[in-house]
Parts: sequence; structure tokens; C-alpha cells
Amino acid sequence: MSTVGSSSSTMKAIQVHDFIDLYGLGDEKIAETSLSMNDATPKPISLKKNQLIVKVLACSISPGDVITVQGNMLMMHQSFPFVPGMDICGTIVDHNGSTQFQNGTVVVASNGMTPVGGMADYMIINEAEVVIKPPSVSNEEGASSSSAITARNAVMDYVKEGDRVLVLGGAGGVGSAAIQIAKQHGKASLVAATSTQVELCKELGADRAIDYRSEDWWAIEEFKKDKFDVIIDTVGGENFYERATQVLKTGKQGGRFVAVTGDNPRPDCRTVWKMIKFFANLPCRPLYTKIKSGTYPKYILLLPYGEFDGRKQVLEWMQQGSLKIRLDEGSPFPFTAEGVGNAFRKVGSGHAHGKVVVQIAKE
Repeated sequence: MSTVGSSSSTMKAIQVHDFIDLYGLGDEKIAETSLSMNDATPKPISLKKNQLIVKVLACSISPGDVITVQGNMLMMHQSFPFVPGMDICGTIVDHNGSTQFQNGTVVVASNGMTPVGGMADYMIINEAEVVIKPPSVSNEEGASSSSAITARNAVMDYVKEGDRVLVLGGAGGVGSAAIQIAKQHGKASLVAATSTQVELCKELGADRAIDYRSEDWWAIEEFKKDKFDVIIDTVGGENFYERATQVLKTGKQGGRFVAVTGDNPRPDCRTVWKMIKFFANLPCRPLYTKIKSGTYPKYILLLPYGEFDGRKQVLEWMQQGSLKIRLDEGSPFPFTAEGVGNAFRKVGSGHAHGKVVVQIAKE
């Protein structure tokens, strides 16, 4: 066991006191009774084996954080009050006898499958989740690299050289990374993307960008005649899989529909029954499309995996310059109750263009 030395036993941290309906907020501010800044939160004072303490420099927000703050998943419910956020960049202040990391090292890490702790001055992380931040990568970019891990898994495991690829939601955190990885590392012959941010998608490397407000991607004759090999859906909902059958090859022809968010990007699993029903339905479509591969594209539900290896590779690509993490125009948000609340509202709205990140501290 190790203890972190400091002149103060308290720190600043954002605390969630009640579940927040981010989807239904609109322009309303989050009430202080639901989310507030606590300047007297107890600092982490002890560590178990293979744990480190970092001074948090930046913390990004993902849809998983939104689900946690909303209380959508019963199995992810936290005791109130809790500190939200899990994907961070920070400086190690207690290496706890680690032979791999030293105090003062700036690292990128996640809290694994426990989506809490990041929106605070200090955070405990597991050594197995830690990768040293490359010098050319900013703190905010490092903290925001988590979505690129998802994009890396979607592309590197399901896109083959020469494939025609369509990315749904090309301006979001996962989508913006998927475009770049598909072009630079997946060696796709064509990458198209849907977004209201057409020029941004083209800057990222998309050969074709479709503004879905004025054009239905599933009705484009060019795509119907020369169908895609892979569609990566980072948006979810709106019956995209059924529409994709018009422009995506069948399973027997090698067509793959990679669902990053699933059919419902806003699941409601607040009760045991709802949770059982949700998880019982997950394998249905992949199994059905496997049986009907002569008629339908293969449906792949992309679940989290390979986080450490993915984080390491993504940061290497960022260091090399072949992957740029796009931050939302409002980022970095300030480390205040209002700033963090606005950051969560932005992600919850589904209209973030790039990653949303909060600057906790400067080096």
C-alpha cells in the first residue's frame, strides 16, 4: 500500500448527485442539485498493488459517460455522489513502486470498465491501463484518443485493402478517426462519409462526403451500382441497417455492417427486466444475418476490446502524424460545474463535431 504525499488532503472534483436526462435538456442548464463542483473532495490517499495516482490534466467525455450520468444502465449505476469521466491524460504523482512508470511521467489512461473518477484533480488508475503520452500529442488530444481505439478496432479488424467503405457519422469522435484510419492504415480504395460537416470529412481524407440533410446515402445510384464492402455505423438508430442493404454487399459477397452503437444509441436498461431484454436481443441480428448471408450483409456488433493495445497503437499513429484527433469546436471546456455540464450536454445532444474534452489543469 502507498499513500500520496500532499500539503492538502482535499481536491476539486465534479460530483453527480442525481441522474441527469441529458437527452431531454435542450437549452436548459444542468441543475446544481444534480451536478456540482466540490472543492473539498477527499484526495486519493491509499493504493492497492498495481495502482497509480495521477494529477489529471484533461478528461474527455464519451457516449458511455453520458449513459453513466443518465443512469441508463442498471449495472453501471454508481453510489451518489460520484465523480464522472474515465478517459484521461495526467501526470503520475505516486507510482506506488512501479518498475515501468515514474513520478512526473505524463500518461494517457482509462478507468477500464468503471466509468468514474476522471473529472477531478487526482485519480487512481490501474497500471495495466496506462500508456506514456508521446511528446507531440497534446494533453487534450491524449485524453480524447479513446474514441480512436474504437475506430481502430472497427477498421483494422473488418476493413481489407481495396475495400469501399462508408462511415456514418464522419464528424464525430469515432467517425472522424475511422475516416483517417481507413484511408491511411486500412488501405481502403474509397472512403465515403455522412455528416453535416462535409468539408471537415474531406479534410480528414474522405473521397466523398454526403450531407444527410439534403441527400439520402442509401438512395444514391452510384452506391447502388457499386456497393460498399463495409459500412461503419457510429450513429445508430433510424433503421440504418435495413437501409444499408440497398448499398452494401451481402454477407456471401463479403459485405459487413459494423455497428459501433447498436440499433439503439440511447438504451434504457434501468430495471432488471429491461436489462435482460436488451442483452437477450443483442445476438439476434448477428445470428440472423449469418444464416441469411445470401440476402443480407453480415451484421457485426462492435463491443469494447483490446483497449491497451489499441491505445498504444493509436498514440503511435498520432505521434507519426497519420492520425489527428479532432476536437469539438467548444473544446477544451473549462473545469467548472457549468463547463463540465455544457460538455456533457454537447455529447448528449449527439451533435458534437469531434471529441469533447475538459481541461482539468495545465502541466
